[in-house]
Amino acid sequence: MALEDELSCPVCTELFRDPVLLSCGHSFCRQCINAHWTSSSSRNCPVCRQVSPQEPVSNLSLRNTCEAFLREKNKKEQKDGEHECLIHGEKIELFCQTDEEAICATCKEHEHRWHKTQKLQQAVRQRRGKLKTALRSAEKSLVSFKKGTARDPKISRYIQFQAQHTERKIRVEFGTLHQFLRKEEESRIAALNEEEKEKRGKMERIIQGGILSLSDRVKELEEGIEDDDVTFLQNYHGIMDRTDYTLPDQELSSETLIDVPKHLGNLKYQVWEKMKDICSYYPVILNPNAAPPDISVSDDLTSVTSCVHQQDEPNPLHLHRNRMVLGSVGYADGVHAWDIEVGDSHHWSLGVCFGLEGKPTTQPLTPENSFWGLRRDGDSYELMTAGMSRLNTSLHPVVVRVKLVYCYEYLQDTMQLKRWRKVSFSDASSDSLIAEFARVPLEKKLFPFVIPEDQAVPLRFVPANVTLTVEQKTSLLERNRVSFLFVCFISFMFILVILLGKSDRQGR
Repeated sequence: MALEDELSCPVCTELFRDPVLLSCGHSFCRQCINAHWTSSSSRNCPVCRQVSPQEPVSNLSLRNTCEAFLREKNKKEQKDGEHECLIHGEKIELFCQTDEEAICATCKEHEHRWHKTQKLQQAVRQRRGKLKTALRSAEKSLVSFKKGTARDPKISRYIQFQAQHTERKIRVEFGTLHQFLRKEEESRIAALNEEEKEKRGKMERIIQGGILSLSDRVKELEEGIEDDDVTFLQNYHGIMDRTDYTLPDQELSSETLIDVPKHLGNLKYQVWEKMKDICSYYPVILNPNAAPPDISVSDDLTSVTSCVHQQDEPNPLHLHRNRMVLGSVGYADGVHAWDIEVGDSHHWSLGVCFGLEGKPTTQPLTPENSFWGLRRDGDSYELMTAGMSRLNTSLHPVVVRVKLVYCYEYLQDTMQLKRWRKVSFSDASSDSLIAEFARVPLEKKLFPFVIPEDQAVPLRFVPANVTLTVEQKTSLLERNRVSFLFVCFISFMFILVILLGKSDRQGR
């Protein structure tokens, strides 16, 4: 860099271009010194400030030196751009197709002797061509996304439709709750007003009775005062005793007042408990995003119906050809059961699956494809297997119960404990088993699914019975009474054995 600094113009600080020499001995680019003199009032040197009356002359020697320096610099840059083998220090000119590695000629003779190789430039051209092809495909996709494909506006419009429809249903549901709370508030305030009216009426009757009694006593006393002198004096003390009469207190108690605890005690809990009648709990909630256009899902997401006409705003996503609707939640472990009211429908399918993510939309619904289901076709029932196993049953359930249970099995040949899941289908009214799948794998969550096939006949999930319980606080002794009695019994037997052992030794 020191040589390059010496070959740089003091004005532009770059390598000399058409250098000229002034009378003072300093050199500059011809364009730089002319520009300096044009902007200055004198023809002085920018370095030493000495005036140069003569025109500057070309510095041929300096120009040749700068050109030679540039040639050497370019050669060095070209050489630096070449990669050398880290093992042999030679230029890398080959590409090993076997190891996918750039190599030199010596590498080919030794480490890669029997490998398939090609020239480095040929390998680069081939791979750049493949990359350009892939890049064109990505660019087409990018253009499609920027312009918006035919489906994108449909999805955006459907999302807006979903948001508006869901908002309306939320307002309706909360309107129902608000109406219930308003009616409950009015009912409880009416009960309070009725009790107030009753208690006030009772108090007024007591007061009126006391007033009448006291009025009679006052009248009697006034008559006693008007007696003749002798009679008055004889009855004086009795008259004075009767003046101490007041209203009777024995009829007044806490029951005379408003029963405030009855109206305010656990008020919110009592209202919440009463809301069970309008707030049903469903063990399975359907996912409308997985419902095809000709399947109608109820507003509360608990029933499905096959319909003739498509929905006003159909789902734009690709869905399974079997027209199934999945539950919104999958189950990984534990025991789960739900009831599906099929009514008088003679054509339906229901069961569980691993979900539809990544699955072909045309695959059959069999255990091999992670579907375990029961199908009714007229008066016959079939397990949804590859051969559609026909079931020999006389049951025609109105409500089908699907139960998912964890099972454990000890395999003696391998001395291992295996875990499985079992899916069973039964008549909910009689709890009679229709069919079951054993050894359902554990690796994924199981999602309920239903397929309505009779038009206008819904498949409806039945709400579960919910029981509210209040935890009773008990003492430590009461909670562990059995354990305490057992410990006492063991201690008593231990002491008894010791005493019997002592008595035996003393007898001997």
